Amino acid sequence: MYDVLIVDDEPVARESLRYLIDWEEQGFAIRSEAANGLQALELLKERHYALVLTDIRMPTMNGLDLIARMKEVTDCPVVILSGYDDFEYARQGLKLGAKEYLLKPVDEDELIATLRRTAEELEERRFAERRHRLGLSAMRDQLLRRLAHGAVGRKEFEEQRALVGFPPRIEETFACLVVEMDFVYGGGKEGEGLSEKDTELKRYAVRNICEELAAGEGFVFEDAEDRYGVLFYAGAASTEPAALRARAERIAASTALYAKETVSVGVGACARGFATVRESFREAEEALDRKFLTGAGAVLSVRGEGEGANGADGEGEVGGAGDELFRSITAHLLDAVRHFRREDAEASLARLWDGFRASGATAQRAKPVVIELFVQLARIARETGASQELLFDRAFGDYEAILRVKTIEELRRLTERKCEAVLVALASLGELRPNKVIEELKSIVQARYMDDVSLRGVAQRIYMNPNYLGKLFKANTGMSFNDYLLQVRMEKAKELLLHSDLKVYEISEAVGYGELDWFYKRFKAYTGISASEFRSGGELRYGK
Repeated sequence: MYDVLIVDDEPVARESLRYLIDWEEQGFAIRSEAANGLQALELLKERHYALVLTDIRMPTMNGLDLIARMKEVTDCPVVILSGYDDFEYARQGLKLGAKEYLLKPVDEDELIATLRRTAEELEERRFAERRHRLGLSAMRDQLLRRLAHGAVGRKEFEEQRALVGFPPRIEETFACLVVEMDFVYGGGKEGEGLSEKDTELKRYAVRNICEELAAGEGFVFEDAEDRYGVLFYAGAASTEPAALRARAERIAASTALYAKETVSVGVGACARGFATVRESFREAEEALDRKFLTGAGAVLSVRGEGEGANGADGEGEVGGAGDELFRSITAHLLDAVRHFRREDAEASLARLWDGFRASGATAQRAKPVVIELFVQLARIARETGASQELLFDRAFGDYEAILRVKTIEELRRLTERKCEAVLVALASLGELRPNKVIEELKSIVQARYMDDVSLRGVAQRIYMNPNYLGKLFKANTGMSFNDYLLQVRMEKAKELLLHSDLKVYEISEAVGYGELDWFYKRFKAYTGISASEFRSGGELRYGK
């Protein structure tokens, strides 16, 4: 059973989550609750939790500060709970390392899907941890990985260095490469999906290639499922920039030749001494981030030595001005989609991607923009009555797809497909669709005018946004919903006054007015005469 910590300043929200689903059926148990981030941190120091679900806006310490501070005490996954108005905060949470976010009020199916994915990932993590505990190779991988990330002290390293076969001399020049396998997570060659077995075989082949090229001068270690780190240690000659780049290019070329796949390689700077290994590795990671703009199969360094046309240094990224530009472009794009202006939508997409490239936007910057775009597209689909189930994978697919793309072109293709799907769905509603909606609305009003009928209630019955439905009705009929409801009620009242023996107060109730005085006022405003005058012959006199 996986332990869960819920963090929310609203007791009702915590209680609602506790009873929303059968947690134990999903393999989880809510062990603790906290009303703010500070309380949560204290709980995290006292026991291990497999998952933290946290609100964003809380007193004392908010959810963003909690996520940032959690790294000091635990590596358990975090899921953010947020509303539409909190998306900017949710995006910051994703940048800080949150696993994903759920919109409030939390949907039962989405929560279950999140827990199932988390359980799978936790099982994978357990398996990986068991694997890393086996054998000297796994121990070496773990030590080198911690060294590269600055997570091991000199004393601990010295104690384990001989055990893993690291050379006795440490005070010399070091340099790191980060080799990312483009074919893992569905990347690499377009349209080619590898089986799990084939992926593992190719990962093994890439590691062998790296180890052969680093033999006697460095070590290879697994940094992530799709990445290997290579630490060169054999002195200044093997860690010169030109020599490092040559090795990186040989790794890429050999992978293409023997594994028939591409890898992207980030090249770190030369660094001297134990404490500088982390700096070289971090620089290699930063260089590899530029793969998002250059595409797969590149050899990249922050300084851009020898990279030619693909060697843009990525320093053009702007701050708030760039964010404002992206918001403006996406607003135009959404407006074009909403009003079926395909050419304008395509032009806005082109402008958005030009903006990403011109600003040197990283994946960490571009992906939240696209996530928000997908959220707004879902809102348009909901408002206009298009099938959200057909267009949007609410469980996981869209969000996962955005997070897993590795290049700006992959992200562009994904976004273009989604916009096209929405445009096609909205267009398929056709010109007759508004008429059908109006007829359905009229039918509901004519059948329920005697009840407490409202635009919001009708909109809920036909699964449309009430504001959009009201505008659509007025655009097609020339009158507001309330005016139409009044017309139906008054015409029915006139009919009953002329052709029934019901008393006026009974007619008032029969057409939906509980208060007789209000009925009198509405009837006179509509006909120009009172109900009594109408019944006694005013209908003939006034032609009503």
